[in-house]
Amino acid sequence: MNLSASSQAAMRPLAANQGDTAVGNGRVSVVIPNWNGKRFLAGCLDSLATQTYDKVEVIIVDNGSADGSVELLQEQYPWVKLIRFEKNTGFSFAVNAGIRASDGEFVALLNNDTVVEADWLAEMVRAMRELPDIGSTGCKMLAFDDRALLDGAGDGYRRGGLPGRIGHREKDLGQFDTPRYILGACGGAALYRRSMLDEIGLFDEDYFAYLEDVDLGLRAQSAGYKCRYVPSAVIYHLGCGTTGSGYHPLVVRLSSQNNWNTIVKNIPGPLLVKFLPQILFWQLYYFAVVIVRGGQVIPWLHGSWRALKLLPRMLKKRAQIAKQRRVPVSYMEQIIVESEQALAESRLRLIEQAQSAI
Repeated sequence: MNLSASSQAAMRPLAANQGDTAVGNGRVSVVIPNWNGKRFLAGCLDSLATQTYDKVEVIIVDNGSADGSVELLQEQYPWVKLIRFEKNTGFSFAVNAGIRASDGEFVALLNNDTVVEADWLAEMVRAMRELPDIGSTGCKMLAFDDRALLDGAGDGYRRGGLPGRIGHREKDLGQFDTPRYILGACGGAALYRRSMLDEIGLFDEDYFAYLEDVDLGLRAQSAGYKCRYVPSAVIYHLGCGTTGSGYHPLVVRLSSQNNWNTIVKNIPGPLLVKFLPQILFWQLYYFAVVIVRGGQVIPWLHGSWRALKLLPRMLKKRAQIAKQRRVPVSYMEQIIVESEQALAESRLRLIEQAQSAI
């Protein structure tokens, strides 16, 4: 790893705080993974430079970009801490490297294909200060290409092990303007307490990419850390800025693999038995969808085979998660069922909105 940083370690001078420990220093470390995302970086970083929250460091982890991303950062954004890898190490490995190189009390993850409102960080930190029982916060994500549409209002998860973004592509009519507890935050725009990450661990590097945020959200909930949706914190997200499609072979392979991994790691035994019909239904449903919409049979099978090979490792992680569990199984069932209901309600609204537009 080649760590490069300018003489100015963050967006604003923090010399008076450099001796602070991460716990209680109030700083937010924004970690942004980047792989050939030069075309997005200016919009993302320029919006971060206008944040009203005044204790911020920005760390970009570059995964072997060959499009001039590094040169752009070195020439135009010297206040960004830059970590460079020679090849694409994946989302999880990259953001973990950024987190380990950071020193903030809070860690924000941000996709490079986003633009954030000026009070994005301030609003999420405020929620953290007001609610000590939460370990993370999610925000209102609007579509970059049509800001009247929602990109998401928190991660959802079904009993069958299929994730989703609540509110995705719905018209923003105020239905998500009330703060609430959610299962987890989308890793493309989230804020985490470092103390929580120290306890439950960072992102699972066996995931490479996709569902790593859902996995972390379930692990956090199991350990007693709630997640709060903060609608006053707003970002605009392009989506699929790296792969270009949700049915790209890489996306299908990793999603298939990590669907199974997440079930094995995080669903308690009694719920595995109880949810088995839903697990079979939703995993077959996803298989059918990727065939019909993308013709991606081989990537799905490859991902499932990889999950089978990773099973011994996932079972060890499952045992560790069980040791850290601080909530009853009934609570885990409740948050998953409520999340599934939120996804279903969102889907119904989306259908209604489409029908009313005809």
